[in-house]
Amino acid sequence: MTRGRQANSPQIKVRSLRTGFLFAILRINYGVTPESRGFFLFFSGGCKMEKHRFKTAEFAALCGVKKDTLLHYDHIGLLKPQWVGENGYRYYSARQIPTYDLIATLRRLGTPLAEIRSYLTRRSPEALMDLLREKEADWEAERRRLARMGAFLHNAKDKMALAQTVRPGEIRLETFPEAHCAVVEAPDFAHAKFEEAVYLLHVRQLITWARENGSPSQAPGDIICRESLERGDFMEDYYYCLVPPGTTGWPLRVRPAGTYAVLYHQGSYASEYGACRRLRDWVLAQGYAIDGDLYEEDLVNDIASEDPRSYLLKLSLKIQTP
Repeated sequence: MTRGRQANSPQIKVRSLRTGFLFAILRINYGVTPESRGFFLFFSGGCKMEKHRFKTAEFAALCGVKKDTLLHYDHIGLLKPQWVGENGYRYYSARQIPTYDLIATLRRLGTPLAEIRSYLTRRSPEALMDLLREKEADWEAERRRLARMGAFLHNAKDKMALAQTVRPGEIRLETFPEAHCAVVEAPDFAHAKFEEAVYLLHVRQLITWARENGSPSQAPGDIICRESLERGDFMEDYYYCLVPPGTTGWPLRVRPAGTYAVLYHQGSYASEYGACRRLRDWVLAQGYAIDGDLYEEDLVNDIASEDPRSYLLKLSLKIQTP
């Protein structure tokens, strides 16, 4: 989108190239557009405007940057003025605007100033192509990171919205789609060789890996296997993070599509085991058969509340109805 013209002021029109790299080109109000011959002459040196000298403050305003930034770039040899007058005044040329725009774009991509200076001192078509390829890869990585962040925020918002609509303590039947879970097997906490720090690091690695692979999970949930439920054991068997279908590179379990009995339990994690027992007993009392594992996920946890008693946990147990 191009902004509307403002009286007596130049604008910057930003063009996005397929390479994922951004170059900005100057658009002048006086009938000079990127498509016009005047624009070509302006930047090729065929126009008298090319000889117009911009003081540091003027050039900074033209580029939309602070004067101190230009002074710093001058000091480190990154973008020096085109001319230095006998009076010591520094003057920039309009032809330096694309160079500044290149610097600004590279900075937005996180490129160190030393690396930018290195490129500017050895500019060539080959060097530019290498730079574009490198920054295209950087841009794609940043795009994926922002997409993951967006999914994380969307998931967190949906959970908070759900938490505000359910009645704590209620049990209801819901239909779930198939889901894929990256898992870490829960340890035997009572085992003499259990090392909490090592295990927590493994769980943290799960969260990091899952998020890098598109997981919207804020925190790992719990899985209690069907076999554990049937023998009255309500300790978690796995911790999990949801991941997109087709994800590979980590142990996975599939949450089958189907009907689930869902309990929205308000209370601390310590009270979760009693809630799992209550859900199992309710399922059996209703004449349903346990048909899969029990999944726990946080709707409200310490991110949203300082009081563990106000946590809201969603417990979902796959069932088979008569």
